[in-house]
Amino acid sequence: MLKQILSEMYIDPDLLAELSEEQKQILFFKMREEQIRRWKEREAAMEKKESLPVTSRPKKENGKSVHWKLGADKEVWVWVMGEHHLDKPYDVLCNEIIAERAQLKAEREAEDLRKTQSKEFA
Repeated sequence: MLKQILSEMYIDPDLLAELSEEQKQILFFKMREEQIRRWKEREAAMEKKESLPVTSRPKKENGKSVHWKLGADKEVWVWVMGEHHLDKPYDVLCNEIIAERAQLKAEREAEDLRKTQSKEFA
């Protein structure tokens, strides 16, 4: 039963209520040990994966590539929207985009209407 609880990391509340305080503490201790063991395994697997040599993909014929802009710290430069004092709030940007799309849609509809009217008159 303990093996199943540790593999699932779940215990039925009714079963938990039947345990004594000492049994509960032992169970929680064992569950924590299992969490730490799993975490250490994942960390070791990640370190092993990172230590493997990275093989680059073969270059495509079109020769396109990506070059990341680097900051003063020589790390990839990142811009977080809203951190700069000149950045517009998210909802304002969304409203502007929605308004632009509505205007483009209205222009397309007006153009379609003009085309159908010109066909009717011709």
